[in-house]
Amino acid sequence: MTSAEIGEELKHTDIIIFPVASTEVHGSHLPLAADTIQGTEAVRRIVAKFASEGIRVVGGLPIPLGVSLREMDFPGTISLMPDTMMAVIRDVCNSVIKHGFRRIVLVMSHDGNLGTLYSAAEEISKQPGVRVLLINWLPFLRSKYTEVLKSKSGGHAGEGETARVLAAIPELVHLDRAQVGPEEGGSGPQLETDMSIHFGGGTFDPARGLRDLTPIGSFGDPRGATAETGDKCYGIIEDWACAVIRRHFAL
Repeated sequence: MTSAEIGEELKHTDIIIFPVASTEVHGSHLPLAADTIQGTEAVRRIVAKFASEGIRVVGGLPIPLGVSLREMDFPGTISLMPDTMMAVIRDVCNSVIKHGFRRIVLVMSHDGNLGTLYSAAEEISKQPGVRVLLINWLPFLRSKYTEVLKSKSGGHAGEGETARVLAAIPELVHLDRAQVGPEEGGSGPQLETDMSIHFGGGTFDPARGLRDLTPIGSFGDPRGATAETGDKCYGIIEDWACAVIRRHFAL
Protein backbone atom coordinates (compact mmCIF):
# COMPACT_ATOMS: atom_id res chain seq x y z
CA MET A 1 0.00 0.00 0.00
CA THR A 2 1.06 3.59 -0.54
CA SER A 3 1.14 6.23 2.15
CA ALA A 4 -1.94 7.83 0.60
CA GLU A 5 -3.80 4.51 0.67
CA ILE A 6 -2.99 4.07 4.36
CA GLY A 7 -4.27 7.59 4.99
CA GLU A 8 -7.52 6.76 3.21
CA GLU A 9 -7.97 3.55 5.22
CA LEU A 10 -7.51 5.50 8.45
CA LYS A 11 -10.70 7.39 7.61
CA HIS A 12 -12.59 4.12 7.98
CA THR A 13 -10.70 1.97 10.49
CA ASP A 14 -8.18 2.13 13.30
CA ILE A 15 -7.35 -1.60 13.19
CA ILE A 16 -4.05 -2.86 11.80
CA ILE A 17 -2.85 -6.47 11.76
CA PHE A 18 0.84 -7.39 11.73
CA PRO A 19 2.29 -10.84 11.06
CA VAL A 20 5.23 -11.39 13.42
CA ALA A 21 7.56 -14.14 12.25
CA SER A 22 11.18 -15.25 11.98
CA THR A 23 14.03 -16.10 9.63
CA GLU A 24 15.26 -19.56 10.55
CA VAL A 25 15.92 -23.12 9.44
CA HIS A 26 12.92 -25.15 8.30
CA GLY A 27 14.48 -28.46 7.36
CA SER A 28 16.10 -29.09 4.00
CA HIS A 29 13.01 -28.39 1.91
CA LEU A 30 11.51 -25.09 3.14
CA PRO A 31 12.93 -21.56 2.88
CA LEU A 32 14.27 -19.65 5.86
CA ALA A 33 11.30 -17.32 5.42
CA ALA A 34 8.72 -20.09 5.99
CA ASP A 35 7.27 -18.48 9.12
CA THR A 36 7.08 -15.08 7.42
CA ILE A 37 5.35 -16.59 4.39
CA GLN A 38 2.77 -18.34 6.56
CA GLY A 39 2.10 -15.31 8.74
CA THR A 40 1.80 -12.99 5.75
CA GLU A 41 -0.60 -15.34 3.96
CA ALA A 42 -2.68 -15.81 7.10
CA VAL A 43 -3.03 -12.05 7.58
CA ARG A 44 -3.83 -11.55 3.88
CA ARG A 45 -6.69 -14.03 4.19
CA ILE A 46 -7.92 -12.55 7.47
CA VAL A 47 -8.07 -9.07 5.89
CA ALA A 48 -9.84 -10.48 2.81
CA LYS A 49 -12.41 -12.33 4.93
CA PHE A 50 -13.22 -9.17 6.86
CA ALA A 51 -13.46 -7.21 3.59
CA SER A 52 -15.99 -9.74 2.26
CA GLU A 53 -18.11 -8.96 5.33
CA GLY A 54 -17.83 -5.20 4.86
CA ILE A 55 -15.36 -4.76 7.73
CA ARG A 56 -12.24 -2.73 6.95
CA VAL A 57 -8.94 -3.59 8.59
CA VAL A 58 -5.40 -2.95 7.38
CA GLY A 59 -2.81 -5.66 6.86
CA GLY A 60 0.58 -4.40 8.02
CA LEU A 61 3.93 -5.40 6.62
CA PRO A 62 5.41 -8.59 8.12
CA ILE A 63 8.03 -8.40 10.83
CA PRO A 64 10.40 -11.05 9.41
CA LEU A 65 12.90 -11.35 12.26
CA GLY A 66 12.27 -12.80 15.68
CA VAL A 67 13.78 -14.61 18.64
CA SER A 68 15.33 -17.74 17.10
CA LEU A 69 18.14 -18.47 19.55
CA ARG A 70 17.41 -22.20 19.68
CA GLU A 71 17.77 -22.47 15.88
CA MET A 72 21.12 -20.66 15.67
CA ASP A 73 23.10 -23.87 15.12
CA PHE A 74 21.74 -23.95 11.57
CA PRO A 75 23.25 -21.69 8.85
CA GLY A 76 21.07 -18.85 7.63
CA THR A 77 19.10 -18.43 10.84
CA ILE A 78 18.98 -14.83 12.05
CA SER A 79 17.94 -14.14 15.63
CA LEU A 80 17.12 -11.02 17.56
CA MET A 81 17.76 -10.91 21.27
CA PRO A 82 14.53 -10.61 23.29
CA ASP A 83 15.24 -7.00 24.29
CA THR A 84 15.90 -6.11 20.64
CA MET A 85 12.65 -7.80 19.62
CA MET A 86 10.83 -5.82 22.30
CA ALA A 87 12.26 -2.60 20.91
CA VAL A 88 11.27 -3.51 17.34
CA ILE A 89 7.67 -4.30 18.30
CA ARG A 90 7.47 -1.18 20.45
CA ASP A 91 8.79 1.06 17.66
CA VAL A 92 6.56 -0.47 14.99
CA CYS A 93 3.45 -0.11 17.15
CA ASN A 94 4.30 3.40 18.28
CA SER A 95 4.78 4.40 14.63
CA VAL A 96 1.30 3.29 13.61
CA ILE A 97 -0.20 4.72 16.79
CA LYS A 98 1.23 8.10 15.78
CA HIS A 99 -0.56 7.80 12.44
CA GLY A 100 -3.91 7.07 14.09
CA PHE A 101 -4.24 3.33 14.56
CA ARG A 102 -5.56 2.45 18.00
CA ARG A 103 -6.31 -1.27 17.73
CA ILE A 104 -3.28 -3.39 16.90
CA VAL A 105 -3.31 -7.14 16.25
CA LEU A 106 -0.04 -9.08 16.39
CA VAL A 107 -0.41 -12.43 14.61
CA MET A 108 2.32 -14.80 15.74
CA SER A 109 3.67 -17.44 13.35
CA HIS A 110 6.82 -18.35 15.34
CA ASP A 111 6.40 -19.64 18.87
CA GLY A 112 9.86 -18.47 19.92
CA ASN A 113 8.45 -14.93 19.90
CA LEU A 114 5.63 -15.66 22.31
CA GLY A 115 7.09 -14.49 25.63
CA THR A 116 8.56 -11.34 24.11
CA LEU A 117 5.32 -10.47 22.34
CA TYR A 118 3.31 -10.86 25.53
CA SER A 119 5.58 -8.38 27.30
CA ALA A 120 5.55 -5.93 24.39
CA ALA A 121 1.76 -6.09 24.03
CA GLU A 122 1.24 -5.41 27.73
CA GLU A 123 3.55 -2.39 27.65
CA ILE A 124 2.11 -0.85 24.48
CA SER A 125 -1.51 -1.32 25.58
CA LYS A 126 -0.92 0.90 28.62
CA GLN A 127 -1.11 3.95 26.33
CA PRO A 128 -4.49 5.73 26.58
CA GLY A 129 -6.98 4.50 24.01
CA VAL A 130 -4.65 1.82 22.62
CA ARG A 131 -5.62 -1.85 22.56
CA VAL A 132 -3.26 -4.64 21.53
CA LEU A 133 -4.37 -8.18 20.74
CA LEU A 134 -1.86 -11.03 20.43
CA ILE A 135 -3.10 -13.97 18.37
CA ASN A 136 -1.31 -17.31 18.65
CA TRP A 137 -3.02 -19.67 16.21
CA LEU A 138 -0.45 -22.46 16.54
CA PRO A 139 -2.03 -24.42 19.44
CA PHE A 140 -5.53 -24.06 17.99
CA LEU A 141 -4.45 -25.28 14.55
CA ARG A 142 -2.55 -28.23 16.00
CA SER A 143 -5.73 -29.33 17.75
CA LYS A 144 -7.33 -29.59 14.28
CA TYR A 145 -4.48 -31.44 12.56
CA THR A 146 -6.15 -34.85 12.85
CA GLU A 147 -8.92 -33.46 10.64
CA VAL A 148 -6.66 -32.29 7.81
CA LEU A 149 -3.20 -33.90 7.90
CA LYS A 150 -2.20 -37.33 6.67
CA SER A 151 0.54 -37.60 9.28
CA LYS A 152 -1.79 -36.48 12.12
CA SER A 153 0.97 -34.28 13.54
CA GLY A 154 2.54 -31.05 12.39
CA GLY A 155 5.88 -30.26 13.87
CA HIS A 156 8.50 -27.75 12.84
CA ALA A 157 8.78 -27.87 9.02
CA GLY A 158 6.53 -30.94 9.01
CA GLU A 159 3.47 -31.64 6.90
CA GLY A 160 1.45 -28.70 8.23
CA GLU A 161 4.02 -25.98 7.66
CA THR A 162 5.04 -27.48 4.33
CA ALA A 163 1.42 -27.53 3.16
CA ARG A 164 0.91 -23.90 4.14
CA VAL A 165 3.98 -22.71 2.26
CA LEU A 166 2.85 -24.80 -0.74
CA ALA A 167 -0.51 -23.02 -0.63
CA ALA A 168 1.17 -19.59 -0.52
CA ILE A 169 4.35 -19.75 -2.65
CA PRO A 170 4.71 -23.30 -4.03
CA GLU A 171 7.88 -22.62 -6.00
CA LEU A 172 9.81 -22.16 -2.75
CA VAL A 173 9.08 -25.70 -1.55
CA HIS A 174 11.51 -28.49 -2.51
CA LEU A 175 9.72 -31.72 -1.63
CA ASP A 176 12.41 -33.68 -3.48
CA ARG A 177 14.81 -32.63 -0.70
CA ALA A 178 12.43 -33.39 2.17
CA GLN A 179 13.66 -35.64 4.96
CA VAL A 180 11.73 -37.46 7.66
CA GLY A 181 12.54 -36.12 11.10
CA PRO A 182 11.62 -37.35 14.58
CA GLU A 183 8.01 -37.01 15.63
CA GLU A 184 7.20 -33.95 17.71
CA GLY A 185 4.99 -35.02 20.58
CA GLY A 186 3.43 -38.45 20.76
CA SER A 187 4.07 -40.65 23.77
CA GLY A 188 6.91 -42.36 25.57
CA PRO A 189 10.43 -41.50 24.38
CA GLN A 190 9.00 -39.28 21.63
CA LEU A 191 8.11 -36.71 24.26
CA GLU A 192 11.83 -36.00 24.59
CA THR A 193 11.66 -34.28 21.20
CA ASP A 194 9.33 -31.59 22.58
CA MET A 195 10.83 -28.31 23.72
CA SER A 196 8.72 -28.86 26.85
CA ILE A 197 8.94 -32.34 28.37
CA HIS A 198 5.78 -33.81 29.89
CA PHE A 199 6.47 -35.74 33.07
CA GLY A 200 4.49 -36.68 36.17
CA GLY A 201 1.46 -34.68 35.18
CA GLY A 202 3.37 -31.46 34.44
CA THR A 203 6.03 -30.10 32.12
CA PHE A 204 9.60 -28.93 32.45
CA ASP A 205 11.76 -27.05 30.00
CA PRO A 206 15.48 -27.75 29.74
CA ALA A 207 17.37 -25.16 27.70
CA ARG A 208 18.14 -26.95 24.44
CA GLY A 209 18.79 -26.00 20.87
CA LEU A 210 16.84 -27.34 17.91
CA ARG A 211 19.82 -29.43 16.77
CA ASP A 212 19.71 -31.26 20.11
CA LEU A 213 16.22 -32.42 19.15
CA THR A 214 16.55 -32.95 15.41
CA PRO A 215 19.81 -32.91 13.41
CA ILE A 216 17.98 -31.97 10.19
CA GLY A 217 16.11 -28.95 11.59
CA SER A 218 12.65 -30.40 11.14
CA PHE A 219 10.14 -32.78 12.73
CA GLY A 220 7.77 -35.30 11.24
CA ASP A 221 7.19 -36.37 7.65
CA PRO A 222 6.48 -33.48 5.24
CA ARG A 223 6.36 -35.62 2.09
CA GLY A 224 2.57 -35.92 2.02
CA ALA A 225 2.00 -32.17 2.15
CA THR A 226 -0.23 -30.60 -0.50
CA ALA A 227 -1.39 -27.09 -1.31
CA GLU A 228 -4.98 -28.28 -0.79
CA THR A 229 -4.15 -29.26 2.79
CA GLY A 230 -2.47 -25.88 3.25
CA ASP A 231 -5.64 -24.12 2.08
CA LYS A 232 -7.65 -26.07 4.64
CA CYS A 233 -5.20 -25.02 7.35
CA TYR A 234 -5.50 -21.36 6.35
CA GLY A 235 -9.28 -21.66 6.34
CA ILE A 236 -9.19 -22.90 9.93
CA ILE A 237 -6.78 -20.10 10.91
CA GLU A 238 -8.75 -17.28 9.29
CA ASP A 239 -12.11 -18.40 10.66
CA TRP A 240 -10.77 -18.65 14.20
CA ALA A 241 -8.66 -15.47 14.05
CA CYS A 242 -11.55 -13.42 12.64
CA ALA A 243 -13.82 -14.73 15.39
CA VAL A 244 -11.25 -13.73 18.02
CA ILE A 245 -10.81 -10.23 16.56
CA ARG A 246 -14.58 -9.72 16.28
CA ARG A 247 -15.05 -10.79 19.89
CA HIS A 248 -12.23 -8.70 21.31
CA PHE A 249 -13.04 -5.52 19.40
CA ALA A 250 -16.83 -6.04 19.30
CA LEU A 251 -16.96 -5.79 15.50
